[in-house]
Amino acid sequence: MTTPVIPASGCFGYGEEFHELYDINVLGTFSFKGTTLEARFGNPTPRIAECTAGMINAVGLQNPGVDAFIAEELPFLRQFDTKVIANISGNTPEEYGVMCEKLSEAQVDMIEVNISCPNVKAGGLAYGTRPEMAAE
Repeated sequence: MTTPVIPASGCFGYGEEFHELYDINVLGTFSFKGTTLEARFGNPTPRIAECTAGMINAVGLQNPGVDAFIAEELPFLRQFDTKVIANISGNTPEEYGVMCEKLSEAQVDMIEVNISCPNVKAGGLAYGTRPEMAAE
């Protein structure tokens, strides 16, 4: 039986860290960590700090890039019965478009667009801060 629970984007990495501890097949879907067009090393450590309200993190979207994800990570995820949600982040609408095309061709089940990323054309504002940028 599957559950409607979807681990938050990034919390399960690409699933390899959890598949021996948790049956990924019971998840309704699986949203993997944020992926960008090119590989990203992410921010230098420390990336996580505790505070009185919980924790603050600034991982910096560390990932191997969309092509490496398709070649190296997606085949692993395909062995499970659950749907795969691709979480993507980009700096320009064009980058988002290229990733959507590649992931669509790779037949991921859904695409989740991270609009809290900075838009370099708008001086670093996050896409989600203005409706017109989000629509773009």
